[in-house]
Amino acid sequence: MSNTRTIARNASWFGLENIINIVVTVFSSIAIARTLGPSKTGYIVYVSFIAGVVSSLGGFGIPSTTRKYMAEFLGKGDRGTSRFIYFRTLLLQAGLATLATGGLLFWVLTHAPGEYKLASALIVLSIWPAMVNSISAQANVATEDLFANLPPSVLSMLTYFVMIALTVVLNWGVIGIGAAQLSMRAVDFFLRVFPTFKRVLGWEAIHIYPHELRTRMTSFAWQSVVSMTVALIVWNRSEVILLKNFCADIRQVAYYSIAFSMSDMLLFSATIFGSATGATIFAQYGRDKSRLPEISSAAFRYLALSSIPLHFIATALAVPALLLVYGHQYAGAAMVATVAPLLCMPKAFAGPVQSLLESNERQRYVIVATVVAGIVDITVAWSLIPAFGAVGACIGSGAAQLTAVGIMWAFGIHIYKVKLPWLMVAKIVFISVLAALTAHFIAVHLSPVWAILCGGSAALIVFFGLIYLMHVLEPEDHFRLSTVARMLPKQFATPADTLLDVLIRL
Repeated sequence: MSNTRTIARNASWFGLENIINIVVTVFSSIAIARTLGPSKTGYIVYVSFIAGVVSSLGGFGIPSTTRKYMAEFLGKGDRGTSRFIYFRTLLLQAGLATLATGGLLFWVLTHAPGEYKLASALIVLSIWPAMVNSISAQANVATEDLFANLPPSVLSMLTYFVMIALTVVLNWGVIGIGAAQLSMRAVDFFLRVFPTFKRVLGWEAIHIYPHELRTRMTSFAWQSVVSMTVALIVWNRSEVILLKNFCADIRQVAYYSIAFSMSDMLLFSATIFGSATGATIFAQYGRDKSRLPEISSAAFRYLALSSIPLHFIATALAVPALLLVYGHQYAGAAMVATVAPLLCMPKAFAGPVQSLLESNERQRYVIVATVVAGIVDITVAWSLIPAFGAVGACIGSGAAQLTAVGIMWAFGIHIYKVKLPWLMVAKIVFISVLAALTAHFIAVHLSPVWAILCGGSAALIVFFGLIYLMHVLEPEDHFRLSTVARMLPKQFATPADTLLDVLIRL
């Protein structure tokens, strides 16, 4: 199967998973925010963030090592060594998860306010299944079979949705939120770990153990942990801690979290494509690494085509969406919701270049980029949060993301001679600005629902019209995009293929 079809297939499965996750997350977050209000939501966000940081740190070093080296040996046709790597890393991860969960559980039981103690403990207990589960999730990515991650994710999210609904109906409050998180991760664990365990167990047990493999894996894991530690500052709303401690209004935590979550949803297509491309990049390293710069360049091109217009148009429609979804009690988040889509856009471009560097075991460049970006984030956010609250936090995050992504792509261009389509990017930015202005001037005169419908529709008309007039797409795009279009259901595939024929003048 060609890389194009593999990426498209995995993108479709990962896309379906993310769409379902987004739908559940949106409705659940709305229910939580409206039920608890800004103040209680702010504290739950804070505790969830701390637990998420611990889970992410413990769930990145060893799992990312599992993905990298299983993919490498599977690319070479050596399933026995991949099997050995999976079971060894699974055991190590289980031990690390136990230590991390126990340590944080002690912290919340001794420091959390009384009304939040049980809810906080339930959230912390969810760390263990999440961390152990990450090994199996990354093993599935290493096999380039992202479908295997779909059923557990969907069923766990549905469990979370049901628990949140019961929390709202039965008025379980913050305890219900904690129970929902623990239930979701427990279901995900049982449905993902055991099938993956059984499948890998069926591979041949004979393996080679190159003398340098343990050294390579240990080095990669430590570099990944260090990279993740500083990356959390850049990518994962670390500004929540500064907001909690340097802003007197706890509501600013909720405002920032809501704006961050709304903008993060815009990244679902980039996350889908980036993850699918990343899986192929790691496998391609074992097949023929000379093609990695070409794959990375093509990935950047299609991320620009999809992400830039989406984020610009979302900026114009952010306030109507905020008021429609969360209500006027969150009107204080209007400014941060407006600037967040543009400030989080650089993150859309991080996946391919990070996979390129990591596949070649050059995480040190990722670490350098994120360390510099982390310094920028803390400096800017620390300076702005006392006066501007959530807006200052968002500006700090955006500056850091732009710094990190810019440095990583600079390394990719310099080391691997990746050629990026700068002229196309300039055209897309110009077109996106015009589309966003069109949406804004229409939306400003309408109620939230009609602002989104009419403003969004007008923006899309302007966007596709200018894509056609400015000859943005090239003949080579027809094959790649039509490959994706043909994988859609027939009722969508035919119109999509027709649109491609119109937009790409062969």
